[in-house]
Amino acid sequence: MEIKLVKSRQFVIKPTAPYNFDATLFKPSHYPDPLKVYEPGKYWFAMRFEDKIFGVKLVNCGSIDDPKVNLKLFYKERLSSQKLKSLLDELKFRCEFDVDLSEFYDKFANDRVLSPFLRRWRGMHESHTLDLYGLLMICIFLQNTVIRRTVQMTRAMLEKYGTLVKFDGREVFVFWTPEQLAKVSEEELRKLKVGYRAKLFIKSSRSWIAERINEFELRKLQTNEARKRLLRIYGVGPETARILLTEGLGKYDIFDHVAPWQQKILSRLLFNKPLVPASKIIEYANKRWDKWVALAVHYIWEDIFWRHARGEKIEWLDKEIRL
Repeated sequence: MEIKLVKSRQFVIKPTAPYNFDATLFKPSHYPDPLKVYEPGKYWFAMRFEDKIFGVKLVNCGSIDDPKVNLKLFYKERLSSQKLKSLLDELKFRCEFDVDLSEFYDKFANDRVLSPFLRRWRGMHESHTLDLYGLLMICIFLQNTVIRRTVQMTRAMLEKYGTLVKFDGREVFVFWTPEQLAKVSEEELRKLKVGYRAKLFIKSSRSWIAERINEFELRKLQTNEARKRLLRIYGVGPETARILLTEGLGKYDIFDHVAPWQQKILSRLLFNKPLVPASKIIEYANKRWDKWVALAVHYIWEDIFWRHARGEKIEWLDKEIRL
């Protein structure tokens, strides 16, 4: 399915300073997918909100200390003033336009480990322009495989079940709904060469419906309570729950699991060693950065991937990425 969005409205957003547009919206640690288009200072993506699909174009018109974002919204049907307000509020949440990081910077300005990264990436927030269900789908694609296979599977399923959204001269996909995928047979999914994930995609979608997951309600819960709800979804384990909490719900106070490939990278970044026990990494980070632990680790993590994206040769990282 594809749709073309030609109607548009434009707004100027003034995020809470400091706000680093590129480092917040584009994450070089994320695998390449057809869900967004990024150019320095510009970002396009599509989103499903209240059963409608919208195109979003964000353009950086300010600076880190005086941020300003030109937001252009593309749509198909007329928008009521209330619908428009809700949509803009949702975009502010996903892009963290109104999140104040001043306490974070004040607290760790002189932290021996973190301060160099704070200076380099000042104003960087987590990125969660996907809705929570879409992020769950990403987590399933990433399981137990190399990035190259993840890229292939993502495109194959989006072309079959997603919606291609055309606006502003760009084309991006938006994910299917859980209701759509819940009706698909495992045999049909396996034809797209997603392997054992076929059952996982279907059962997770059905579980999402059965558990009546509402991400707006989850945002209001304390981290531990939200985590308990997420773990009730079929196929969601500690690592997926952590990603959904930090990237999807904007919770910065959780860092309780490290996947094996992340363990190798964080061992080098935090301890300059090939491999450190995951428990030691988790204990060290939580003790040092407390309620800001997820954001602190995010700064250190994204730094190495930005260096890689800008052409720096890091052989040990290349072996782990395997794109």
